[in-house]
Amino acid sequence: MFVPADMELYPLRVMDRDAVSIFDLVYDSLIVIDDDMRPEPSLATSWEVLSDGKTWLFSIRENVYFHDGRELTAYDVGATINAIRDTADAAKANNEKGLYALLSNVVTAWSVDADNDHTLRVTTSRPYYGLLYAMTFPVLQAQSAFEANPPGTGPYRVDYYKPGDTLWLRGNENWWGGPPPYVSELVCKWYGSDSAALAAFEAENVDIMMTRSTDAVRYRGTVSNRASSYTYSTRQLECLMTHLAIPLLGNKEKGLQMRQAIAHAINIPYLKANVYQGMVLESGTLQRPGSWLYNERAGSGFPAYKPDESRALLDALGWTNFNENGFRIRQTESGLQELSLRLSYYDEAGNSMRKEVANQVKAMLGEVGINVRIIPYGKFEEAAAKLNVGDYDLFLCAINFDVLPDPTFLLSSVNTNYARYNSSEMSKILQALRKATDAADFQYQWFEVQRLMAEDLPFLPLYWREGIMLTRYPFSSTRDIREFELLRSIEAYK
Repeated sequence: MFVPADMELYPLRVMDRDAVSIFDLVYDSLIVIDDDMRPEPSLATSWEVLSDGKTWLFSIRENVYFHDGRELTAYDVGATINAIRDTADAAKANNEKGLYALLSNVVTAWSVDADNDHTLRVTTSRPYYGLLYAMTFPVLQAQSAFEANPPGTGPYRVDYYKPGDTLWLRGNENWWGGPPPYVSELVCKWYGSDSAALAAFEAENVDIMMTRSTDAVRYRGTVSNRASSYTYSTRQLECLMTHLAIPLLGNKEKGLQMRQAIAHAINIPYLKANVYQGMVLESGTLQRPGSWLYNERAGSGFPAYKPDESRALLDALGWTNFNENGFRIRQTESGLQELSLRLSYYDEAGNSMRKEVANQVKAMLGEVGINVRIIPYGKFEEAAAKLNVGDYDLFLCAINFDVLPDPTFLLSSVNTNYARYNSSEMSKILQALRKATDAADFQYQWFEVQRLMAEDLPFLPLYWREGIMLTRYPFSSTRDIREFELLRSIEAYK
């Protein structure tokens, strides 16, 4: 497997995707997210919300033991919450974001029932069903919640660790969740790159490899006695961000028509097949298909590739003439104006796919008469700075979501968002989403977010990134194999 050479054995600070999947086998959480993306019990057997909507009672499972033999209690969960707060504060001071930092934004206090140390009382900043998603953090033991390699309650325990070389997991004979793991040992190996890990897989030096590299596509669909491949989902949404503060894109009705014209000119299925080699999932919304929160009507309403419709919209906007280069022009009070937009992007380390997408989008928009000037950024920090101050017209970028489905940071007008989208109706929906107290209301508000976004089209959600897991043994019984928990169910493999 591919994990960083300097990985720290402390699950609350690890950010690497594959490493988090490994720790997911060592530590259990109060709540897990099922294949339909709904919260369900794990270390918490049940929960209830009191009448104020901000007080939650979690019943902690009894007869669960850490790897060192101590029994799990609500105090361990509370100590983990404290550790997450400290970790989040330290990450914030370094301009970083911890994987579980969202918990600090929701939970304001915790306590343990005086008469029952298996009841955890959690107080939240507001009534919020989304708390259940935030309670998916790895539970540590109170005595060692701030130490390296703390005991967990999961199906595997850390048996040996040599940084930059090997991490050895051994099956937990006393795991509460079922019989001892049939796969009794897992050896995690370090590789410096995806290509090196792929070479090791081909040489049969490793049995499982997880990657988002398109080099692994040649294995896709292969089922034999030598290798199987599985597609896994990620939380990364590739977008074409549009800057609504510039007149061309943000002028009420005309700006919407321009954004629709741009959307109709972009052939997303072509980008999916030819740039990402099929390793993306189209959605049209801010929620992945296959989830109980996915609004299929809104997703299917995303503007399809219709270049003739794009040309008709541009004609209706007054861009009916062309210059000698084939780009649209129109007469203004200050003279002839060319329909021209800047397209910015940044590439991730190790691949240039977004660069290729930028070139393809430039060509596609050129076909309908829009002149595009590409502006590349070599570092994420440079790109983020431009997005934050609004120094762009169009921007190919990735949005990484937390486990908690909440798009407020992208769409709310209360604080400046990347697109400079301003909608009082959307802000009201988002406020209602963040105060929804039950599953039905939470789903309804999420559907409303997607409905209004399909109508307003503040920016273009292109596709969700996917990855490939290669294995010699079809160990997974899960329908939705997800990033950060790629090895889920391996303990039950036979």
